[in-house]
Amino acid sequence: MDPAVQQAAAAQRRPTVHAQQLTWVLAWAVVFCDIGTSVYYVPGILYEQVGKYAPLFVATVTIGFILLAFKYVEISWRNPEGGGVVTVASKAFSPRWGALGGMLITVDYFLTSSISATSAFYYVGSVFPYFEEHVVAFSCLGILSLALLNIVGIRESATVALWMAVAALSIDAWVIACTLVHLGPAELGRLVASLRHTEGLSLRGALIGFSGAWLAFSGLESIAQLSPTMRPPLHGNIRTAMFAVIASVALTAPLLTLFAIGLLTPGNGAATERFISELGAVVGGMTTKAAVVLTATTLLIFAANTAIIGGYHVFLALAHQGFLPRPLLTRNRTFGTPHVAIAITTIVPVAVVIATQGRMVLLGDMYAFGLLGAFVLSSVGLDVMRWRLHRRGVSFYLGLLTSLMVLTAWGVNLVAKPLATLFGGSVTLVGMAIALGMREGWLTEALHRVSFIGRLAARAAAEAERRAGEGEIEIVSLAQAKELRPLFPSHTLVAIRGKASTLIREACNRARGRDELAVYCVYVEEVPGLFLTDEPLDPNPDGVASLHHAFEEARKLGIELIPIWAISYNAAEAIARVAEALSVDGVMVGVSRRNALYRLLRGQVVKGLARRLPKNCHLILCN
Repeated sequence: MDPAVQQAAAAQRRPTVHAQQLTWVLAWAVVFCDIGTSVYYVPGILYEQVGKYAPLFVATVTIGFILLAFKYVEISWRNPEGGGVVTVASKAFSPRWGALGGMLITVDYFLTSSISATSAFYYVGSVFPYFEEHVVAFSCLGILSLALLNIVGIRESATVALWMAVAALSIDAWVIACTLVHLGPAELGRLVASLRHTEGLSLRGALIGFSGAWLAFSGLESIAQLSPTMRPPLHGNIRTAMFAVIASVALTAPLLTLFAIGLLTPGNGAATERFISELGAVVGGMTTKAAVVLTATTLLIFAANTAIIGGYHVFLALAHQGFLPRPLLTRNRTFGTPHVAIAITTIVPVAVVIATQGRMVLLGDMYAFGLLGAFVLSSVGLDVMRWRLHRRGVSFYLGLLTSLMVLTAWGVNLVAKPLATLFGGSVTLVGMAIALGMREGWLTEALHRVSFIGRLAARAAAEAERRAGEGEIEIVSLAQAKELRPLFPSHTLVAIRGKASTLIREACNRARGRDELAVYCVYVEEVPGLFLTDEPLDPNPDGVASLHHAFEEARKLGIELIPIWAISYNAAEAIARVAEALSVDGVMVGVSRRNALYRLLRGQVVKGLARRLPKNCHLILCN
């Protein structure tokens, strides 16, 4: 294929968004719209867990938040392709750890949707009590409505996020200002001094408070997803955006927590699910309360939508990498959106809301599992990358301290909150089992042994290969190769992935030794879980180029090479199917470079071919 044509086709496949257009202000807005929602529900959750000591823990963990924020700045500019915890864990450890990071962040997204939607309707209920009486139903309806909007194709805008972030921050600042006026210097001094009083606080309570306070900074990881869309210079813009995030959060979350718990407790009947609107009513009247409810509800619904979008994009990325089934990539024929992935990203949060009956403390416990797990993988992953680069100055040791803090918080959460661990652990384990099963082939192998799935796979493969043979590219399908066999008889099949001059030369030598003038050559398009999707199945440019190169190499040696394109959930299955159909007695694969073999066969083809090839067919490995 002509390079210019390839470039044009690639350009058409690229997203239609304008890349690298986010300024630091817009990046701040996007992150604050995520992290800024936590202040609406964390004070109440933390108060239910540790009582009057909640402000102390939020203030303490703010230090850890600042340290972790600076690590996320480095994570972002070191990984301009984005990806957050998935990218960091993959680079620092292995793709499997990246998949684990993807599962943890998926749990995070599920719970973000659940807790944000539920909190939003608790705040609406402070003005319209009917909503609070039916908060579970309205929360589920809200999530389902967001899913419908995403299927239709509604997208968030950074400009909308900016207006919402400015509005929310302004109202937060107004509530703080009203509270300062309401308190006066003496009462304010008393509240601040109360942070030093820790009598009666047990070690267990301190650990639970420390662990739970990290929820106040959930959403910090979202800046790592913005790297591909930010204007250069990347390092400077990300750093400035993060400084703005740190200032916005550090000046609001600790103060609002202190004021809400100091003024609304104990025993005044304030609902912990909506502390901030209750605080607004006390210090600024109903107008301030209404302003808080409006901005809180809007921002929380916006965060729930962001989580749905983030969740289904993680699914799409893992499906593209072969970790999840390809049906997740199926797009709605009317709107062109991945409705299967969106549906799953919606069903789980709805189920969580129903199972917890909208109890914010339980939702918060479950939320912390994925959040802290993602923090741990990101922080430790950056430590590993710094170690490899011999960056072992002050920042490295501060990074180790940060990792120790989030690791401690996650460990406490795992032990002290068994229901959250059960839910998060179950989702993560099931997800990892599916991911590894898809990636290594044993799950797809089991699925394709189910008779109707096997028949569906065979029909889809035959149709895809037939279309490949009808195209302009100079390759044939397996069915066409069988028809050509009387004209070009051969007992040699070579399987390639990329340019393989030596392998083709050895195959041609084998054919000559048998007085044959032809060789069959197959390129396998291996896509785990492929045949349950309605996506077009066409040869990729790399496969076409590989077959063309093999054809030209064989022609130089006076051998006619029959290029075959095959598609399957498993490379070994496709190669064995071609070998049997063409009645060859030798299948040749190259093993001179381990990474090339791994890309071709995902590390399983030799064993798979040894099991699948006909008894009279030999497997020939070429160095």
